[in-house]
Amino acid sequence: MNRLIRKTESFCPQCIQRVPANIIEEEGKIYMVKECPQHGRFRVFLSQHPWYYRELNDFYFSLIKERLPQRDYILRLTERCNLNCSICLASANENPTIDYPLERLKAFIQGKRGYKFDLMGTEPTMRKDLPRIISMIRNSGNLAALHTNGIKIADFSYLKKLWDAGLREVHFQFDGFDDRFYLKVRGEKLLSIKLKALKNLKRLNIGTDLVATILRGYNEKEIIKILDYGVANPFVREIFFLGCRWLGKARDFDYKVCLLPDEIIDFLTEQTRESKEPITREEIFRFQKLYFTLLSLTSLKKCFYIHHYLLVRREGGYQNIHRILNLAKMEKALDSYKENVKASRRLAKAILFANLFPKLLRPSTLILAKDFLMHRSLLTSGFDISCIPSKYLLLGFISACDPYMYDSRIALNCGKGELSLDLGEQELGAWANCLRDKKRLNEDFSTSK
Repeated sequence: MNRLIRKTESFCPQCIQRVPANIIEEEGKIYMVKECPQHGRFRVFLSQHPWYYRELNDFYFSLIKERLPQRDYILRLTERCNLNCSICLASANENPTIDYPLERLKAFIQGKRGYKFDLMGTEPTMRKDLPRIISMIRNSGNLAALHTNGIKIADFSYLKKLWDAGLREVHFQFDGFDDRFYLKVRGEKLLSIKLKALKNLKRLNIGTDLVATILRGYNEKEIIKILDYGVANPFVREIFFLGCRWLGKARDFDYKVCLLPDEIIDFLTEQTRESKEPITREEIFRFQKLYFTLLSLTSLKKCFYIHHYLLVRREGGYQNIHRILNLAKMEKALDSYKENVKASRRLAKAILFANLFPKLLRPSTLILAKDFLMHRSLLTSGFDISCIPSKYLLLGFISACDPYMYDSRIALNCGKGELSLDLGEQELGAWANCLRDKKRLNEDFSTSK
């Protein structure tokens, strides 16, 4: 028996034409079902935990009803890269073009403050003027976050130049400690270079996000090793476990290697099961409700597919956030907020704070509440991970939208816009991903004729 969760729109993964889609529960799993007139029916797996998907879906869409303004942009500075990864979502080095013009960036940031610019694509350190770009963004009152494979920043003097220009946040591509994986997927043995780069980031205490791309059947076992490294090194403020998706060069892989955030959570909970502090799906579920509530309170644009959890560092390891903050008790207040929002958002906020206040009176939770208030201000002015207190480690389970799992209702509040030469200004990065793949598909077709 099928159960309809939600109607939406998606793409045919073959021709990348828009098609209607249904999110359904079937045989104890969640799927997206869609049909293309030309290529037939697609049944895309989303989750094997119907309660988790169904309840968070209801919670998110009850709180996030409108299209929120975008304040976070991927800036594709160049299509050049010093690697040729077989899973590159951006198809690096395939269609060399001129770099994104500095004058165009100046025009875009004119009059903007509190925006965040993710310096990406494909490898921004290929730009000789990168220090100038960082300085220009920072001096304009905005945030600049570098996304890099780490090759160039393995040179300390180069990283110091970026630091001097104002760099305080780095999203570092780190897929684990197995050189066989790097050789097979990234094309080179990179571990020694990666470790040098991490040493340099630690030396300057740059707020670092380890971005681990996980492929089914390749490097799932590295998740716990990456987690242990992040816990032991306070300069690491965040770990993003990114499921590989069927975009760019990765379209040459079997779709089965692709992972959704929900599946990566399964790997993490299994690998921590025997530890002193097992991470459970139930606590991630409760924390996710708190995260969605913070999005609602701050009108921050983030999509349903980004899931989070928070760890607190302690000597010799970490504590789960629920050891300090009673998420089980808070959940009732959060559920009431969801219901009250339907009547009056302003009144719902007042009731929420009144319901939560008695639960925050213990010294440990008061300290945490103070930190969360700081996080709330960060959410409203661009989330600078370098400002996260070093005692915390934020975990993220994320995915880039591809034509298989693209969901127009979720993409409506995609957490990233995009600035690029080929597509111009796009408010929704998820849309840009699929649009770029459609363009690439059409170019391949015309070349083969």
